[in-house]
Amino acid sequence: MKKIWAATALALATTMGAVSANAAINVGGMPLMQSAPANGVPLFINGAGIVDMGGKMAAAVYLPQNTTSASNIMTMPGAKSIRLTALSNMQATGLAKALEAGVKKHVSAAQYASFKPAMDAFSKQLASVKQIPKGETVELLFEPSNGIVLMGPGAHIIPGTGNAELYQAMLRMLPAGVLSNANIQKQNVS
Repeated sequence: MKKIWAATALALATTMGAVSANAAINVGGMPLMQSAPANGVPLFINGAGIVDMGGKMAAAVYLPQNTTSASNIMTMPGAKSIRLTALSNMQATGLAKALEAGVKKHVSAAQYASFKPAMDAFSKQLASVKQIPKGETVELLFEPSNGIVLMGPGAHIIPGTGNAELYQAMLRMLPAGVLSNANIQKQNVS
Protein backbone atom coordinates (compact mmCIF):
# COMPACT_ATOMS: atom_id res chain seq x y z
CA MET A 1 0.00 0.00 0.00
CA LYS A 2 2.88 2.37 0.85
CA LYS A 3 4.38 1.71 -2.59
CA ILE A 4 1.07 2.64 -4.28
CA TRP A 5 0.84 5.89 -2.26
CA ALA A 6 4.49 6.71 -3.04
CA ALA A 7 3.96 6.05 -6.76
CA THR A 8 0.76 8.15 -6.73
CA ALA A 9 2.51 11.00 -4.91
CA LEU A 10 5.42 10.86 -7.38
CA ALA A 11 3.05 10.88 -10.38
CA LEU A 12 1.10 13.79 -8.90
CA ALA A 13 4.29 15.77 -8.20
CA THR A 14 5.52 15.12 -11.74
CA THR A 15 2.17 16.23 -13.18
CA MET A 16 2.11 19.35 -11.02
CA GLY A 17 5.68 20.16 -12.10
CA ALA A 18 4.69 19.85 -15.77
CA VAL A 19 1.61 22.01 -15.23
CA SER A 20 3.58 24.73 -13.43
CA ALA A 21 6.16 24.77 -16.23
CA ASN A 22 3.35 25.86 -18.57
CA ALA A 23 1.62 28.18 -16.10
CA ALA A 24 1.25 31.89 -16.59
CA ILE A 25 3.92 34.28 -15.35
CA ASN A 26 2.86 36.15 -12.21
CA VAL A 27 3.42 39.93 -12.15
CA GLY A 28 2.04 41.89 -9.22
CA GLY A 29 -0.28 39.01 -8.36
CA MET A 30 -1.68 39.01 -11.90
CA PRO A 31 -1.13 36.00 -14.18
CA LEU A 32 0.25 36.93 -17.61
CA MET A 33 0.28 34.38 -20.39
CA GLN A 34 3.63 33.26 -21.79
CA SER A 35 2.43 33.50 -25.36
CA ALA A 36 -0.25 35.47 -27.14
CA PRO A 37 -1.46 34.85 -30.68
CA ALA A 38 -1.68 37.70 -33.17
CA ASN A 39 -3.78 36.60 -36.16
CA GLY A 40 -2.62 33.02 -35.70
CA VAL A 41 1.08 33.89 -35.24
CA PRO A 42 2.41 33.18 -31.74
CA LEU A 43 4.05 36.04 -29.87
CA PHE A 44 6.17 35.23 -26.82
CA ILE A 45 6.56 37.26 -23.65
CA ASN A 46 9.83 39.15 -23.85
CA GLY A 47 9.63 41.14 -20.62
CA ALA A 48 7.15 42.16 -17.95
CA GLY A 49 6.79 44.28 -14.85
CA ILE A 50 4.58 46.73 -12.99
CA VAL A 51 4.06 50.19 -14.48
CA ASP A 52 2.04 53.22 -13.45
CA MET A 53 -0.16 54.13 -16.40
CA GLY A 54 -2.81 56.18 -14.66
CA GLY A 55 -2.98 53.30 -12.18
CA LYS A 56 -0.81 50.29 -11.40
CA MET A 57 -0.77 47.80 -14.26
CA ALA A 58 1.04 44.57 -15.03
CA ALA A 59 2.71 45.26 -18.37
CA ALA A 60 4.19 42.76 -20.80
CA VAL A 61 5.76 42.99 -24.24
CA TYR A 62 5.20 40.09 -26.65
CA LEU A 63 7.38 39.53 -29.74
CA PRO A 64 7.70 36.89 -32.48
CA GLN A 65 11.01 35.83 -30.91
CA ASN A 66 12.83 36.73 -27.71
CA THR A 67 15.62 39.27 -27.73
CA THR A 68 17.52 41.34 -25.19
CA SER A 69 18.49 44.01 -27.73
CA ALA A 70 16.44 47.23 -27.54
CA SER A 71 17.18 47.98 -31.20
CA ASN A 72 15.97 44.49 -32.19
CA ILE A 73 12.76 45.06 -30.25
CA MET A 74 12.14 48.32 -32.11
CA THR A 75 12.95 47.02 -35.58
CA MET A 76 11.88 43.37 -35.38
CA PRO A 77 9.60 42.56 -38.32
CA GLY A 78 6.14 41.22 -37.70
CA ALA A 79 3.51 41.80 -35.06
CA LYS A 80 4.31 43.05 -31.55
CA SER A 81 2.05 43.44 -28.53
CA ILE A 82 2.01 45.55 -25.38
CA ARG A 83 -0.50 44.16 -22.87
CA LEU A 84 -1.48 46.25 -19.86
CA THR A 85 -3.52 44.47 -17.17
CA ALA A 86 -5.13 46.53 -14.39
CA LEU A 87 -3.99 45.51 -10.90
CA SER A 88 -7.05 47.27 -9.43
CA ASN A 89 -10.10 49.05 -10.83
CA MET A 90 -8.94 52.18 -12.63
CA GLN A 91 -10.25 54.97 -14.83
CA ALA A 92 -9.57 54.45 -18.54
CA THR A 93 -8.93 58.18 -18.98
CA GLY A 94 -5.92 57.79 -16.66
CA LEU A 95 -4.44 55.24 -19.05
CA ALA A 96 -5.17 57.50 -22.03
CA LYS A 97 -3.38 60.44 -20.37
CA ALA A 98 -0.41 58.25 -19.41
CA LEU A 99 -0.08 56.92 -22.98
CA GLU A 100 -0.20 60.42 -24.39
CA ALA A 101 2.33 61.79 -21.88
CA GLY A 102 4.67 58.83 -22.41
CA VAL A 103 4.65 59.15 -26.19
CA LYS A 104 5.03 62.94 -26.05
CA LYS A 105 8.06 62.58 -23.76
CA HIS A 106 9.93 60.31 -26.19
CA VAL A 107 9.46 62.10 -29.52
CA SER A 108 10.08 65.49 -31.07
CA ALA A 109 7.30 68.08 -31.28
CA ALA A 110 7.03 67.48 -35.04
CA GLN A 111 6.73 63.71 -34.57
CA TYR A 112 4.13 64.18 -31.85
CA ALA A 113 2.08 66.44 -34.12
CA SER A 114 2.00 63.65 -36.71
CA PHE A 115 0.96 61.13 -34.02
CA LYS A 116 -1.76 63.38 -32.53
CA PRO A 117 -4.70 62.04 -34.63
CA ALA A 118 -3.91 58.46 -33.58
CA MET A 119 -3.42 59.48 -29.93
CA ASP A 120 -6.75 61.33 -30.00
CA ALA A 121 -8.46 58.21 -31.40
CA PHE A 122 -6.95 56.08 -28.60
CA SER A 123 -8.04 58.63 -25.96
CA LYS A 124 -11.58 58.77 -27.35
CA GLN A 125 -11.87 54.98 -27.40
CA LEU A 126 -10.51 54.61 -23.86
CA ALA A 127 -12.83 57.37 -22.62
CA SER A 128 -15.79 55.34 -23.94
CA VAL A 129 -14.68 52.41 -21.77
CA LYS A 130 -14.78 54.60 -18.63
CA GLN A 131 -13.39 52.04 -16.18
CA ILE A 132 -10.88 49.23 -16.57
CA PRO A 133 -11.81 46.56 -14.02
CA LYS A 134 -9.12 44.72 -12.05
CA GLY A 135 -7.73 41.89 -14.16
CA GLU A 136 -8.89 43.34 -17.49
CA THR A 137 -6.31 43.87 -20.22
CA VAL A 138 -5.82 46.66 -22.71
CA GLU A 139 -3.72 45.53 -25.65
CA LEU A 140 -1.81 47.68 -28.10
CA LEU A 141 -1.12 45.30 -30.98
CA PHE A 142 1.09 46.47 -33.82
CA GLU A 143 0.49 44.71 -37.11
CA PRO A 144 2.67 45.94 -39.98
CA SER A 145 -0.24 45.86 -42.45
CA ASN A 146 -2.81 47.49 -40.12
CA GLY A 147 -0.93 49.79 -37.76
CA ILE A 148 -1.79 49.79 -34.05
CA VAL A 149 -4.96 48.02 -33.00
CA LEU A 150 -6.22 49.02 -29.53
CA MET A 151 -8.22 46.31 -27.81
CA GLY A 152 -9.84 47.31 -24.54
CA PRO A 153 -12.05 45.56 -22.04
CA GLY A 154 -15.07 43.87 -23.53
CA ALA A 155 -15.69 44.61 -27.19
CA HIS A 156 -13.93 47.99 -27.25
CA ILE A 157 -11.67 47.78 -30.29
CA ILE A 158 -10.28 50.56 -32.41
CA PRO A 159 -9.04 49.39 -35.81
CA GLY A 160 -5.50 49.98 -36.93
CA THR A 161 -4.22 53.52 -36.66
CA GLY A 162 -0.76 54.97 -36.22
CA ASN A 163 2.44 53.51 -37.59
CA ALA A 164 5.68 51.77 -36.61
CA GLU A 165 7.24 55.02 -35.37
CA LEU A 166 4.34 55.65 -32.97
CA TYR A 167 4.57 52.07 -31.73
CA GLN A 168 8.31 52.49 -31.15
CA ALA A 169 7.54 55.60 -29.06
CA MET A 170 5.08 53.52 -27.02
CA LEU A 171 7.72 50.85 -26.48
CA ARG A 172 10.29 53.49 -25.41
CA MET A 173 8.02 54.69 -22.59
CA LEU A 174 8.20 51.26 -20.92
CA PRO A 175 10.92 50.38 -18.38
CA ALA A 176 13.79 48.21 -19.64
CA GLY A 177 12.62 45.14 -17.66
CA VAL A 178 9.19 45.32 -19.28
CA LEU A 179 10.75 45.46 -22.75
CA SER A 180 13.15 42.60 -22.14
CA ASN A 181 13.84 40.34 -19.19
CA ALA A 182 15.97 37.22 -19.58
CA ASN A 183 14.45 35.58 -16.47
CA ILE A 184 10.95 35.95 -17.88
CA GLN A 185 12.07 34.73 -21.30
CA LYS A 186 13.45 31.54 -19.66
CA GLN A 187 9.93 30.73 -18.47
CA ASN A 188 8.57 30.63 -22.03
CA VAL A 189 7.21 27.30 -23.18
CA SER A 190 9.52 25.86 -25.80
